[in-house]
Amino acid sequence: DGQQQINLKFLKTEEGKSYAAAFTNVEEQKAGNEGQQSSAVLLPVAELLQIAANHPHSDGVVINPFSNSFILLKEAIVALQNKMRTQNVEERLKGSAGIFQAVAAYHEEQKKLPEGEAMPEDKKRAGIERVLQGFLQAMELNAQLLVAIVSTEKKEGEIADGQVLLNHLTTQDGRDAIAVFTSGEQIEKNPAETAAIAMPVQDVLKAAIHISESGKMDGLIINPWSQSFFLSLDMVKWLLDAKMRGEERAKENEEKRAMTQGLSETMLYSALIGGSLGIAKEKDALGEAPYGEQAFSYRPAMGSVLLAEFHSLNTERKLSFPDMQEKFYDWKSKGMYALEGQEQDAVETMDASIMRFATGKGPKDSGVDAEDDSFLSRMLPFAMMLCRRLHQFSDMDRAMLHDAVRLTNNNPKAMLMGELYATMLRNLVLHLGGESLEEQLQAAANYVALFYEEEEAENEEEKRLNEEAKEQHREDVKDYDALVASFEILKPFLDLKSLEGKKAEELSGKESCEATLLLATWVLLNSKSYQEAMEFALSVKGSKNLPVVVSTLAAAYYGLSQIPKDWVNALAGKEEVREIAIEWQMRWLD
Repeated sequence: DGQQQINLKFLKTEEGKSYAAAFTNVEEQKAGNEGQQSSAVLLPVAELLQIAANHPHSDGVVINPFSNSFILLKEAIVALQNKMRTQNVEERLKGSAGIFQAVAAYHEEQKKLPEGEAMPEDKKRAGIERVLQGFLQAMELNAQLLVAIVSTEKKEGEIADGQVLLNHLTTQDGRDAIAVFTSGEQIEKNPAETAAIAMPVQDVLKAAIHISESGKMDGLIINPWSQSFFLSLDMVKWLLDAKMRGEERAKENEEKRAMTQGLSETMLYSALIGGSLGIAKEKDALGEAPYGEQAFSYRPAMGSVLLAEFHSLNTERKLSFPDMQEKFYDWKSKGMYALEGQEQDAVETMDASIMRFATGKGPKDSGVDAEDDSFLSRMLPFAMMLCRRLHQFSDMDRAMLHDAVRLTNNNPKAMLMGELYATMLRNLVLHLGGESLEEQLQAAANYVALFYEEEEAENEEEKRLNEEAKEQHREDVKDYDALVASFEILKPFLDLKSLEGKKAEELSGKESCEATLLLATWVLLNSKSYQEAMEFALSVKGSKNLPVVVSTLAAAYYGLSQIPKDWVNALAGKEEVREIAIEWQMRWLD
């Protein structure tokens, strides 16, 4: 089977002892053969010692027998192997130190209490959580534990297929447990000899579950001879579930990494391309598709605001709405983030917000009560923050999105549309909710609606539970009731099949945030590529912000490779955009 059989050459002494001959170099090998090199094979030291120790006729190894020789007796080899084995085991046990420390801390907390007094529930829970965390960390490190076994010298411990029988202990209250130890020192605390083997922590937990399915098993007892801790079967199951969930998250995070590679450039280019095309259309400078260089030479006001937001996240390394306000003011007063020599379009809501900031209003008070769609052109960085690795969506994200909208538009309908746009973009980037674009958009709409939709309770208990849930929502999301009252604007998004079949004339002509996002969704549903979606968006009657919304959502689904290279290359201020995007990618996604 491709294996090589090795026959050792033995040298016999006058006392009749047989030693395997080994050489440290070729010259030593030739020394005993009158300068001729005899047959030999190169072996790792550990393998040589293993063969010599197990050979029935070997008394050891003689090193360089024809010069300054040294005899390593078989007993010394066995002792050396045992020491190496012990060191290897101890090395593998190091990763379980967190378990020992957590158990010790649990007992220290108990010692602080008067004798016989039970530990308070909150401290007990905290102690158990530390022990569980120690186990999770040990599994991450692929650490091992020593597990008590029935000695192989006892007949009842032997199993035909070479497996061993784990030793069970019965606690004073009658619970059956596998005895495990965090170190050899813990085993030695018992005066009676305890046989044990090293096993990976995860395998120990699985063994407990396996035994419980076919017999009596209540859990694990850690370090039973000293400061012990009983790990119940429920805790064992929780740990295995947590490990599995962790592995799933790790896989999901790697998938996220692949999906978000280079995402910042894709999305920023798409936003600025959409903005430029929107202004070109407004100025009647668009030309025929696929459009000339002039169509990509503009940067709208909201494009500059968008760069200000990305720049703030880069420089602050955190989400700081006050800093964003400062940068908005710098844009308006000093022309920062704008293209040199180019007059920018007016955005009434943006200008009003900056004026309120200049009079001392903070981030949550600077916005005006407006439903216009301009804020959708600057929601991109907040939507992209939902695509970070290790990120799990929560009510804190909803609150963050609403605060982002509130910088300029302090209006519940605007907040709902901002949340929906961000959720759509996240789904399209991470392919959540299905394979097709329609499935991913529909899943986003359903997800947002689920949080705000009011359901009629069938009985008093269900009514009570609904009210409790609402109270929690109100605590987490400041404007919850106002957004629930605006739920009607979500309804057209809950049936995308019907929306897809509508005519453009039924949807176009309005410039509210609801109308623009609905029209953008319709454009995407009726297009088969990024370029087709953009040409379609520019052909229908919509606001100058429609191409930005369509461009970013289409780019999220189709990717940078589908954006025409000529469009990217012709984009005015491309290098500035690229620098900001690369830094944002490094700080927030990679």
